[in-house]
Amino acid sequence: MVSKNLPDVVDDTTLTAQSSWIRQLSVLPKQFRNFLLFWFGQSLSQIGTRLTGFGLGIWVYQNTHAVTQLSLVFFITTLPGVLLTPIVGALVDRWNRRWVIFFSDCGAALVTAALILLLFCNNLQIRYIYLSAFLTSLCGSFQMLAKGAAVPMMVSKQQLGRVNGLLQFSTALSTISAPALAGVLIGTVQLRGLLLIDLASYSIGLLTLLFVSIPQPEKDPTSSSNSRFLGLFTEISEGWEIISSQFVLMLVLGFMAIHFFINGMTNVLINPLILSFSTAQVFGSVMAIGGAGMVVGSVVMSIWGVGNSAFTSLLAASTVNALGLVIMGLKPSVMTITIGLFISFLTLPIVLGANQVIWQTSVKPSFQGRVLALVGTFTGLLAAFGNIGASPLADMLLEPMFADNGLLVSTVGQVIETGTGRGIGFLLILEGCFLLAVSLGVYAYVRWRMLDQQLLAAMDTSEGLVS
Repeated sequence: MVSKNLPDVVDDTTLTAQSSWIRQLSVLPKQFRNFLLFWFGQSLSQIGTRLTGFGLGIWVYQNTHAVTQLSLVFFITTLPGVLLTPIVGALVDRWNRRWVIFFSDCGAALVTAALILLLFCNNLQIRYIYLSAFLTSLCGSFQMLAKGAAVPMMVSKQQLGRVNGLLQFSTALSTISAPALAGVLIGTVQLRGLLLIDLASYSIGLLTLLFVSIPQPEKDPTSSSNSRFLGLFTEISEGWEIISSQFVLMLVLGFMAIHFFINGMTNVLINPLILSFSTAQVFGSVMAIGGAGMVVGSVVMSIWGVGNSAFTSLLAASTVNALGLVIMGLKPSVMTITIGLFISFLTLPIVLGANQVIWQTSVKPSFQGRVLALVGTFTGLLAAFGNIGASPLADMLLEPMFADNGLLVSTVGQVIETGTGRGIGFLLILEGCFLLAVSLGVYAYVRWRMLDQQLLAAMDTSEGLVS
């Protein structure tokens, strides 16, 4: 369902012609003025949050020198919010989505303020980092689901691909700017300065929300959210029925769960992979270049918008991502890792944007909160398991195999070298090979069963897969 507040200013012929993207972009400011204000404020907030996350990650690793502690922070950031996400999604479908975003941002800002206070009192400890990670994850769950459900109400259905490209551009911009800024600011204003900048970015984001209009979806008469006597768990089950009723949606969900598991492991491994033979400053530079790849990918997504081939685009981008992971693990070389990271990050906006388009166009707006919540739960759980599983696989299993007299020194070690960090590199190669096999296998199965046509039929109907 498309918001009735926005006129359809682009005809069908223009929408189906890829060569006309310049004309489509020319009408963007008029059609999306409300969305652009929303996007601007949330982008600034996202950059501030990313800046703080980067600074806290360096603080944890430099104070503990253990991958285990770093992976535990990732795990705590991911898992608690994921477990509560189904309930959060049902609440998002009940409540005003604009105010859900507003108050979740307020909660995250209060967490940042508490960390600032602890720093000024010289009392910041690792357990407080864990607690802040949990609370930020909870607030982020509300914010993410409300934003994902609000966007389809703010723009026309045909422009969702490009709009999601803009949202991925925000992520890319924060990825490329945060490491570079953090590397400079940690040496000047230190961690407390990063937190103050984060707090300021939240303030701007909250201010813009006061001037943004987010239309609410029409209540579905068959939904349990219209009855105060039926609990949240009944509403959650309705979301699961929507997903499980279509095999193609189950396939998308399963594939993205695998993708998030591998991505969760990679997020933990990049830091120690580079720091095993280089410095934090080099790490920041490499991450900034990787962020540039995300910028390029998000620009491609904003212009292209995946069109009518969201699932195929997702699988193609995932295949390229797998190749990037393999390259990252080949050699303990800044250049090699940078090339692999750039390729891998280039594909992420396309994978995530195409996935978002599939769900936003296949489900009624009044059900999107709980459906997106369940999708986030499954993918988030796998990401959390990837976070926590990376440490024992790297530290206890693979790293010893590439140490002196290790099991793989005389075989694989002759190709990818040996020493500290080579077990991590080998794990990245294994990740890439596995993701490559899964991506190609799913693509072949989708083409054989013509499941992409089934998904396209659902996306072509204004009501999606829910009748």
